[in-house]
Amino acid sequence: MTKANTPQDVFKHINMENGDANVCWEWKGKVNKKDGRPYYTVQGKRKPAYVYVLELHTGQPQQQDQVARHKCDNKICCNPHHLSWGTHQHNMDDMKERDRHGLPATVVRSVHNLLEQGRTQQSIADLYGISREAISAIATGRNKSHVDKTNGSA
Repeated sequence: MTKANTPQDVFKHINMENGDANVCWEWKGKVNKKDGRPYYTVQGKRKPAYVYVLELHTGQPQQQDQVARHKCDNKICCNPHHLSWGTHQHNMDDMKERDRHGLPATVVRSVHNLLEQGRTQQSIADLYGISREAISAIATGRNKSHVDKTNGSA
């Protein structure tokens, strides 16, 4: 009979870079094909490996409204110094702030400029290889409204 995993066993599957807190400690095992994240199972409970790491590091189990947030934006990083608890909204705010939510701010500004020049939404969509609906969402402010249209700041 095989021995069941303990939460501490998660570290056997992580390259801990000799404990260097400044670099990503990447997962060495398999990742989920669907989302590219490292999952680990302890006593039949499957969670992202970095959640087990953060629980061990903080001494607190993940609360129902919490997610593990990556400061490094590396979804296979398990370095507890790169992780923190937060809400889903905090994580969404991080995505916007770091421009990791799709189109870069430079493209969004270009879309606004092209619209101001009179280009059609469909022609801009074709230019960038995205849907006309995505261009419409940018044009109306339903999406990417945090991007300043002129000066390059987001």
